[in-house]
Amino acid sequence: MLHSGLVRSCSVVFLAVLVSACGNHATAPEGTPPPPPPPPAPGTESEIFMAGARTAWAYVVNNTQPATGLAKGHYTFQYIATWDIGSLIAATYCAHELGIIDDAAYDGRITKILATLTTIPLFEGAAFNRFYDSETGQMVDSEYNISSTGSGWSATDLGRLLTWLRIVAVNQPQYASQTQAIVNRMSYSRLIVNGQLQGLDVTPNGSRSTFSENALGYEQYAAAGFALWGKRATSALNAASTAGSTNVYGVSVPTDTRGGGRTLSEPYIMMGLETGFWNATLENHAKRILAAQQARYDNTGIITIVTEDALPDAPYFFYYYSVYHAGRTFVVEGPQYGTYVDQPRWVSAKGAFAWRAIFPTPYTLIAFNAVQGAAEPGHGWGSGVYEGTLKPTGEANLNTAGMILEAALYQKRGRSFISEPIS
Repeated sequence: MLHSGLVRSCSVVFLAVLVSACGNHATAPEGTPPPPPPPPAPGTESEIFMAGARTAWAYVVNNTQPATGLAKGHYTFQYIATWDIGSLIAATYCAHELGIIDDAAYDGRITKILATLTTIPLFEGAAFNRFYDSETGQMVDSEYNISSTGSGWSATDLGRLLTWLRIVAVNQPQYASQTQAIVNRMSYSRLIVNGQLQGLDVTPNGSRSTFSENALGYEQYAAAGFALWGKRATSALNAASTAGSTNVYGVSVPTDTRGGGRTLSEPYIMMGLETGFWNATLENHAKRILAAQQARYDNTGIITIVTEDALPDAPYFFYYYSVYHAGRTFVVEGPQYGTYVDQPRWVSAKGAFAWRAIFPTPYTLIAFNAVQGAAEPGHGWGSGVYEGTLKPTGEANLNTAGMILEAALYQKRGRSFISEPIS
């Protein structure tokens, strides 16, 4: 049964290289032919990816905490989710591989992060807590108060962390013993039950709930991270067993037959960049999800790259923007299921970078060009630009930084970061 709350931990946001010249298409009628791509700025595409990566790395430099090596999730949010720790490792690894930082700087940063992960407390000694104070490494509860108890775990978050620990261990064996020690800290019999990934929530009043984290796309991405370490959630790995489809602008889009899963870019672009699409079903899903976003643009003129992001917009500050969810197409909602809103609607910067790196098509170039206004040199990347106006959303954050650095490394190499068999 799909958990009715958070599928994974979501960072809460508190109270330019290319010219984005696509124009405002928000009111274009159905069937309006798309405009031509924006004019290119000086420099090659590879140089633009690298400039984006350097801006992304500035966020990490500005927000790293010396005592722990962890980074704040946002400039005004000192906490870090387990998901974000995966993004931090990704950002650090990619910055080094791209030559943004040298060997000594990389070693100092990655060994500090790994040392922290070796010693910070686990929730009930079983798994990394949902959130930590980035400055001290202490667990926090669901209201971000320092807590010796914590607030439970997200197996989806843990899967992202495990993926990046494996990428480091395989490609940089000098850190293999440290990463293995971190992996060995967790109790996998509590995290994988009957072939499914299991999450656990604890509310501020102490009530507990366990649930299967079974959302199409996310569960395959997370289960791959577990499988890379020999911890197999067999049901979660099988995308074909729970995949249906629906028609979105003439595209057959994958949906979760169990009814609750969101169809959006996030898990598929991470798979593409990090592990590769390890079976034909997942690659087919990714291509169809991108095709539906292009179809919306072709039919409305609205540049469309939808995924999850943190934004400075009330009331939720973190939003899922889905191609399809619960009978609705191109729907925006807050962290909890059913919290639908009409706005904000945005073109995701990390999504545009990642899709362009994985599938370099004329449409992904249009989207890639459109988000360049979200860059804040020396500061980081906001989540993207608002649909129609293409004005930047602001709110530089760690997850956007990590994904843009990943995309730049993939664009440079043309392959995923690890190729170990998963299925």
